[in-house]
Amino acid sequence: MSQPLDRRSVLKLAGGAAAATAGGRLWQAGPAGAATAPLADDAGALDTVVFGDQSSETAHRLVANASDTLTGGLGQPARVLKPLDAAGFFGGTVTVTMACRPTGPTYVTIKLWGGDAGEEMGRLQLFAEGKQVGHYHLGAVDPLDIAGWEPRTPGRFYFHTLPLPPELTAGKTSLTLEIRSMGRIPVYANTPETYFRGLTRPSRGIYRLYTHQQPYFDLGSGDLPGSIADAPVRTTPGREVLDTIDARVAARVRTELNRTSVQGNMDYLDVLARAYDLPYTEAHQNPAVAAQIVQSVDDYYRRYLADPAVVEGNWMGAGIVAQFLLQLGNTLIARLDAPLTGEPAVINNPGFDDGHGYPTGWRGNTWTGSGTATRDATVTRNGAASAKITVPSAGVVGLVPHSRIPIGPGAHTYSAWIRTENASADGAYLDVLFFDAAGKVVGAEKKVFAVAGTHDWERVSAALDTPAGAVAVELQVRLKGPGTAWFDDLALTPPAGSAYKPVVRRDAWRKLLLDSREYWRKNRRSYTNQAMIVDLGIYLADRGLELLGAAEAWGEKRARRYLYEAVGLAPWLGAEDEQGTPSRPLGGSYYQVTKKGLSKELGYVGSYGELQGWLRLIYEVVTVFGGVRDDRLRDHLVKIAKTRGYFHHPALDADGYRTMRLEALTGWRDPLYPGKRVYDQAQSWEGQPMQLAALLKDPDLIAYTRQAIADNQLFSILLDAHNAANSAVVDRNLLSVRRDYEVITTASAGRRPLPMTPGQPGLVFADEENGVVAVKHGDEILYVSLYWRARWGVNRLARVHHITPDGIERSGTVWQEVEVIGDGRVHTEPDWANWEFSVGADAPVPPGGFPPPGEPVHQAFAGQKLPLAAAPPDVPASPLGQETPFVGRAAFYRCRYGPYLIAMNTTGNRRYTFTTKDFGPSVNLVTGAKVRDNAALTVPPGGTVVLRRR
Repeated sequence: MSQPLDRRSVLKLAGGAAAATAGGRLWQAGPAGAATAPLADDAGALDTVVFGDQSSETAHRLVANASDTLTGGLGQPARVLKPLDAAGFFGGTVTVTMACRPTGPTYVTIKLWGGDAGEEMGRLQLFAEGKQVGHYHLGAVDPLDIAGWEPRTPGRFYFHTLPLPPELTAGKTSLTLEIRSMGRIPVYANTPETYFRGLTRPSRGIYRLYTHQQPYFDLGSGDLPGSIADAPVRTTPGREVLDTIDARVAARVRTELNRTSVQGNMDYLDVLARAYDLPYTEAHQNPAVAAQIVQSVDDYYRRYLADPAVVEGNWMGAGIVAQFLLQLGNTLIARLDAPLTGEPAVINNPGFDDGHGYPTGWRGNTWTGSGTATRDATVTRNGAASAKITVPSAGVVGLVPHSRIPIGPGAHTYSAWIRTENASADGAYLDVLFFDAAGKVVGAEKKVFAVAGTHDWERVSAALDTPAGAVAVELQVRLKGPGTAWFDDLALTPPAGSAYKPVVRRDAWRKLLLDSREYWRKNRRSYTNQAMIVDLGIYLADRGLELLGAAEAWGEKRARRYLYEAVGLAPWLGAEDEQGTPSRPLGGSYYQVTKKGLSKELGYVGSYGELQGWLRLIYEVVTVFGGVRDDRLRDHLVKIAKTRGYFHHPALDADGYRTMRLEALTGWRDPLYPGKRVYDQAQSWEGQPMQLAALLKDPDLIAYTRQAIADNQLFSILLDAHNAANSAVVDRNLLSVRRDYEVITTASAGRRPLPMTPGQPGLVFADEENGVVAVKHGDEILYVSLYWRARWGVNRLARVHHITPDGIERSGTVWQEVEVIGDGRVHTEPDWANWEFSVGADAPVPPGGFPPPGEPVHQAFAGQKLPLAAAPPDVPASPLGQETPFVGRAAFYRCRYGPYLIAMNTTGNRRYTFTTKDFGPSVNLVTGAKVRDNAALTVPPGGTVVLRRR
């Protein structure tokens, strides 16, 4: 049965407060008149302050502190707020008196120049009647402005809108508004001192402040927003970037191949493992890769034994180790039955067979004079190589092992095979040194010399008693004086009856992978991107156990279930107990990805929703490295990637050139604007722009990536990544650029660019599970998150981002009308200035976040009543104030913004009817049908209606 939503059925809530019904159904309006007053009756601003204009400032009783006026964008006057003399988090302020509505909603909009950039310009926070409006970080009502490193709208102004609590303006015709400048907030800082950064330079220029009664208002005739003509295409950089990246990749691979110590960063080992399969690198099929990985993973295992956080503090756990096994296959597996590196009485790489320029696990050293010490693959007594030391005239040169060998008491025999050419007497020798627990040499070094001159391989040896107090031994190979010496097949023989029982690598790695799998299956994460990382690690750990022949391995099919849950092909069932029973914290039918292909975190997210890098890794480990064909998984990953295309919109880059950017302003977890430049895949920690398209070879994804080439943005994005950081993840991502570029430029491609590209057909994309809508009408674009940062209860707020065909952008948080199927409870908004939500126990931040420095700040929205929506019946009960994906999701939304009226039904079994009263004649953009004023329209379960006024 349809649920009518005309005005006669509206439960009006005094002062905008919410109420819950015992029966579980609630019609919750925004502030009286929030979405029903005729737009044409009052489409302009209630009041406007023109900053920098003396008459306007005087009329609004402006009071400024630490502020200057200037002439800014398009020659318009403005104000900046400066750091205080005693620099701190808060800077200058400006206070004005402005008109408001005594009943119904009042909005505040700020006008800012989109060409300004730099996070050091800080933030602009709105206060009304002395109270802070909204929250600093990820609040439904955010600051007036958060400065980013890139300009948001080069060459033109943009407008950001915030709602005022109706209680604040009730019965008033004017109120006091203050704009307060603040420093930068690094959102992952974990102390107040690092969280609240001081303001170090003047704020962004503030041009105008408006109050208005409708969410969208018409600008006055003299209020110039600016515009953009046809955006030019970048001319530089070009293909030379590929050569720059090639040089960087080659240098990094060479460095890792020649590493003489263990690599503690698993991402650098990933560089080597990937390079092993790339013909254009020195690591291609190079045995030194396996040797470097083995000694470093052995060290990783020992670090884990000393500190479990090595695995338990990384969401992928030890999964990367299994990835290496999949990547290198038998090359690595063949080494599993040897003793673990660093075991007692075991020499690492004793024949110098492993290595590239240097033998793996050894480093060259010059004690006096000069000479060289290298790995020589042309001379060998046994195996693949030997160590070669050359001294031209005088000096002592040799090789020293990376790690010492644990040793016990008794007489041990130490030996080496030595070959010489023109060596001096007592020139070539094996040097044996003993060390105590503090790392100090015990007793005198023991030298075992080869004969002088030129001769073939000679075995030298010595039986030495371990000195008292010694716990480790170090074997060095040295050459003193002119000549050349080769060393091979070092050996350490324990005394008869020795109790040494070295740990076998297969057993150590089994424990590492099993512990990782077991820990993380009991500690799974619920946000989609985190779920993918954790479950990828679980899958990999089990694949590794399978390759090791471990009895505890589940097998690939069972392990793949975790990936299915993470990507939304199966319900996500949460952490498990010891017996493998899932906890089902979100019930038995919660999917991490919507049917339309968006991640849930809790609603639409921008940067964290760009999962293409993780999708690539999942496909790699299952199919490319793991050899398992899964068309269902591949098709689903393609669907997720394509769905993101609706949220990549036209914009300008920092230099004013044509590009596409990620939609970030309507993202739940996005605190920085504008969004990144992105076509198919964003440059990020987990990938670069071509990887997923080159891997999956889907024609549409190929076309999107080619669009980046056509706009000449690809090389610019890659160059920025190259220049941004000298890090393992950047090197790993850039490693495949050459290969991926060849695939992208030669593979079959689709005919259409990204759907939001200017000139493409109009569209409506609606995801009812995430409560988000993307609209393209001609070249006008509208993004709306109807389900917007409602973590604790239904908040009646929507987030909008509107882009006109000439590039003028408006964004903001606006009131809307909702219907709630409640659980009978109401949450009261706390008096918090910072976080809008409780912080989990894994973060050292108190609930509500760190209080800002200085005098206490009070929240204008404190006391607001938020009804809790009912969760599915199989979801465990949650306490008030706990974030869940259910409590803030309304059953029905009706949002009006400018020429748009949107109605969304998020239920699976109800129908809702709404009217278009006072909206005027319109067109249904989903069906194309014309709609009259005051029409009644029915929205089916899981359906959305988008009307645009004619």
